[in-house]
Amino acid sequence: MACRGNTIQIDLIAEDTVAVTFPYDAGLVKAIKTLDDRRWNPKERRWEVHLSHLEEILRLFALDRSGLDARILEQFERSGVRQPLTARIGPLEGQLSGGGIPLADIDQVTSYFVPGYKFSPKYKAKKWDGKRRLFDRRKGTFPAGLWSTVRRVLEERKIPFEVVEEGAEGTDEASPMPPFHGEPTPLRPYQEKVVDDAIAARRGIIQIATGGGKTLIAAHLIRRIARPTFFFVHTLDLLYQTQEVLHRELGQEVGILGDGQARPGPVTVATIQTAARAFEAGPRRASGSAKASDEEVARAERPTRLDESTRQHVREAIEQAGLVIFDECHHVPADTFYKIAMRTRSAAWRYGLSATPWRDDACDLLLEAALGEKISAINCSDLIEGGYLVAPRLRMTRCRIPRGIFRARRYPEIYQQAIVENQERNRMIAARATQWAAEGRSVLVLVAQVAHGRLLHNLLPEANFAYGALDSEVRWRCLKELEQKLRPVLIATTLADEGLDVPTLDAVILAGGGKSQSRAYQRIGRALRPAPGKTEALVMDFVDNVPYLRDHSEARLALYRQEPAFHIEQ
Repeated sequence: MACRGNTIQIDLIAEDTVAVTFPYDAGLVKAIKTLDDRRWNPKERRWEVHLSHLEEILRLFALDRSGLDARILEQFERSGVRQPLTARIGPLEGQLSGGGIPLADIDQVTSYFVPGYKFSPKYKAKKWDGKRRLFDRRKGTFPAGLWSTVRRVLEERKIPFEVVEEGAEGTDEASPMPPFHGEPTPLRPYQEKVVDDAIAARRGIIQIATGGGKTLIAAHLIRRIARPTFFFVHTLDLLYQTQEVLHRELGQEVGILGDGQARPGPVTVATIQTAARAFEAGPRRASGSAKASDEEVARAERPTRLDESTRQHVREAIEQAGLVIFDECHHVPADTFYKIAMRTRSAAWRYGLSATPWRDDACDLLLEAALGEKISAINCSDLIEGGYLVAPRLRMTRCRIPRGIFRARRYPEIYQQAIVENQERNRMIAARATQWAAEGRSVLVLVAQVAHGRLLHNLLPEANFAYGALDSEVRWRCLKELEQKLRPVLIATTLADEGLDVPTLDAVILAGGGKSQSRAYQRIGRALRPAPGKTEALVMDFVDNVPYLRDHSEARLALYRQEPAFHIEQ
């Protein structure tokens, strides 16, 4: 028994359980509820807690071990929880064992509030605190990508530990890979450092601004690691574009999974949507969308028919890959993306590529859990200063508030009136696009809705209009005509947000607004690629001074101001 002013009692009531009795205190009750292995016994009016939490209980109640009953200490030592702390880190999962694990501290840094938790009936009923927990206290397990975060907790608490790296069977042995032919495109100095750092880290997120050569970096990683590889993408444009680049840089055939094709190879480019169907992690329908929550999926791909034999072959290929790379990895936390990432059980090398590896929905921790912490951070200003990109001149444009807008209450109504159907705003967009085209520039006008694109197309009949329902060949032709300035204005939906590679693009008009900072950043990056005779990029964005949209505009402006090389006009 241990006491503090004769008010707190701790008793051993089973081989692995202690009873804790104390006068009611809201703070202490809240603290003890953070322990996984505990329950309230209303009949005895006491908390019954697993013995492994003994040290936490002592901390919570500011007690000294010397006051404990000898039987409790003997059982505690006998149970093995006082063994030296060991961290075993595998491709997917880490596990802590031994004594002295700061469970509450680790739980805190490996948990996050689920978006929209305040609207959950369980949260309102106080049956859930709104958090998703990635650390299993009972098993001591956590996603291996969070090891750096867990390690910092142990080091800050000055807790000694041993690390055991556990690669999947066969991962660290030479795998049969066809020879790579030819010489890849030489790397720039910063790219060489990224590749070296990535191989040393074995896992992590590579942040490089649009135009920084993410796919080339991936090709060099594949060559040096030389293990069966899956390169995951989420749009058809990226599927074919990446396959073409890897084929050129590796000098070997590159397999494909998606858009009606299922031909895995030693190196395979795959859409997340088809990979999900192979694991039955997503809907088995023609649409490429995995779930309504995965709204980032740009457009449906042709259904890839997977019979059971093919499905099994695809599953085995993904699970046995020694290297996995997720392009535009800020999509990984979406449900389907995360599930696939956590099925790559043999991939001791795992990387995410993105110009904007952050989320707009507070799920960044899942991104790190699946892939690891950030390895590198190369922003637009770094590349502009190095002469690899051109600097943008960005104009934040204001226009009059539409009449009657303040009678609207819901976001869709406000967006429709202030952006889609705002005639003055649309005329300003059309006038600016026409002016820039007359100056010999190629202009990309980005919209969020097809309906908005159609209205702008009526004002710009000489422009091309690309959207999801168009055939791939038509979309390709639109991009080629933009690149060659045959039809210098292209109106496009968000399909052009990622994977668009048109170095001659001179100007971007962000006609659709929006709250996503990552999308705004990538959209501007489309115009920054260097080309002969190109000295700057022109960008038109808007300050939409109405509810909801005002906050979105301010968020985008704050993002632009983080780049010293951006020239901003207001």
